[in-house]
Amino acid sequence: MSNFEVVRSDVEGWDVRRSGEAQALSNYATRELAEEAARKQQHVESESGDADAIDVRQDVFSEGPNEELNPKKALLGAGTVLIGVILLIAVIGVVVALTSFGT
Repeated sequence: MSNFEVVRSDVEGWDVRRSGEAQALSNYATRELAEEAARKQQHVESESGDADAIDVRQDVFSEGPNEELNPKKALLGAGTVLIGVILLIAVIGVVVALTSFGT
């Protein structure tokens, strides 16, 4: 059994991942490059030189992160950054006005 498999990326290209794992180790533009990289990695790990065939799964797509986007947290974070930027601009304006910087 192979230690690595090559699957289509759900974003672009082909992913190399360990068999049974969802997280990709690397991504390549073509299937051939991904297969070559998987063979090299398998050869390095096995050190025997007679590596098993790499599983190429054209029917399986690499999975993205399981984390869902929380709209409330995203808006709260964006609002916090916006308030921080506004406060920074205000502080810089006060410092410039008090020190007569630029005149």
